[in-house]
Amino acid sequence: MEKNIKGSSEKEAILKLLRNSILDKADFPYPNLDMEADVYVPVNDDPLMVFAENIVKSGGKFIYCKNEIDLIDKLNSMIEYREWENHISTLGDNLKEFLDKNSIVSKSGFDDTCKVGITLCHSVSARDSLITITSNQIDNSKLESFPSILIIIVFTSQIALDLSTALNQTSENSPKHIITLNPSYILREEIKELYLFTVENQIQTN
Repeated sequence: MEKNIKGSSEKEAILKLLRNSILDKADFPYPNLDMEADVYVPVNDDPLMVFAENIVKSGGKFIYCKNEIDLIDKLNSMIEYREWENHISTLGDNLKEFLDKNSIVSKSGFDDTCKVGITLCHSVSARDSLITITSNQIDNSKLESFPSILIIIVFTSQIALDLSTALNQTSENSPKHIITLNPSYILREEIKELYLFTVENQIQTN
């Protein structure tokens, strides 16, 4: 799933400003984040760029991860800094197994006592930041309540410019349930903090 990040000098000043604004909004440091490293090639209406900008505008936190190893490193840094050990819940057996193998202990399911929740998603509409989660990602568990702090893991291959394109990225296994989350709404009405850990990849893995 690893993918080399393409270097670019074009619009580097804008990208660096975006990254700094994201970090300024965060409540914790990212010791493994290289602020001087080259990033993906920016183009007009690039879904990843649009998604990052709109998530920040909505009040969420966008964290870019170059691969799954980087994802685990950044998750562990956050958990340790925020003292979230023993407070993490996950939706989906595959995600829980993946986190367990990487020494991130969690319990299954979200309930009223859940402080920090982690979930995968199906797809993202970059222009309006709508995030779609289906029963395929959460193993048919019902998302009846939100944790105070929600972490969503997104792969770059799951990001589309608009909702119709995002919804068309449906796997062969048709989901029984589809949930669409609006970050601005859930931050205002349901949760206190929202983090989008976005992992570089070529092939979507649900």
